[in-house]
Amino acid sequence: MKKLILVNGIPASGKSSVARALSEYFNFPVLSIDEIKEPFMVQFSDIIDRPLNRKLGYAAYESMFNIVKSSPPDTVFIMDAWFGFRERSVLADYLAMCGCQTVIEIWNKVSPALVAERYQHRCGCRVKGHPGEEYIPELILLAEKAQPMEFGEVYTVDQDKGGNNEDLILWVKNRLN
Repeated sequence: MKKLILVNGIPASGKSSVARALSEYFNFPVLSIDEIKEPFMVQFSDIIDRPLNRKLGYAAYESMFNIVKSSPPDTVFIMDAWFGFRERSVLADYLAMCGCQTVIEIWNKVSPALVAERYQHRCGCRVKGHPGEEYIPELILLAEKAQPMEFGEVYTVDQDKGGNNEDLILWVKNRLN
């Protein structure tokens, strides 16, 4: 039975740190939307605008699920992505296509102020092609209204309070057994 741990949240909400902590503890592979799309962004950095970035994100998203589909039946993957950038029905279709029996979600809740601070801090060190500081007002609005996808049980990490990895790991253990 394939199992997925969706590490979800808007950009700069702490998803990669949470995914890394889970991967290190459980020794599960991480499929990250940015890790898949950024090598392409590097190759085409002089022509990447917001619409092309989005198309690369769509392709990376599909690639993650294709990898899960072709994996052995007992594999557990951690997926690191902002799943809300696509319609909920798209995620439902991909989950059905890849044959996952268990899906749990780690929702990274973050305040508008913290997400703005984090995003601004990383603007100078990200691969060219990601939106710049002009994206911060949009992120602030997302932080106010974004919600988990809720395909299975949800654990919320309140990034403003700092995550408790021990509680998170115990929660994940209990759901995967």
